[in-house]
Amino acid sequence: MSGKTLILGLGNPILSDDGIGIVVARRLQGKIPNVDVATSACVGLDLLDLIESYQRLFVIDALATTDSHPGTLHKLPLDAGTLHLFSSHGINFFEILELGHQLGRAMPGVIGLYGIEIGEEVPFGETLTAEVAATLEKNVAEIARDILTSLPTKSCNASNTNK
Repeated sequence: MSGKTLILGLGNPILSDDGIGIVVARRLQGKIPNVDVATSACVGLDLLDLIESYQRLFVIDALATTDSHPGTLHKLPLDAGTLHLFSSHGINFFEILELGHQLGRAMPGVIGLYGIEIGEEVPFGETLTAEVAATLEKNVAEIARDILTSLPTKSCNASNTNK
């Protein structure tokens, strides 16, 4: 499988831990060769232009459950939701992908979906809480490892043939 790969960090950068997807994506910038990184505070049709023409997509976002401590990293099933992927008052991320396909646009396959647990109350502010910040580098390293193992490897014996 060849083609471009995008790491997309979602979140709200002025709502403290809600911006964790953006923070992690920015930390991944330059750590994984031949992969683009983008961030967005938007979830909606604006994402179509951002993700179009990528073949593979990895999404990082905040996750709010009562099952884990803030900062806990979850690799989620591809039909699971995070704070921004599913909307109770609008079109959700997977519906956007489907709409893009229906419109004949080149939409990526979602290869990895990562949710980082945040607390139930999210204060205003541009910095992470101490609990989430304490796990940041460990989570960045774990996501980077997972993405690297999910990407196709280039073989020295590979040839480019048209079928």
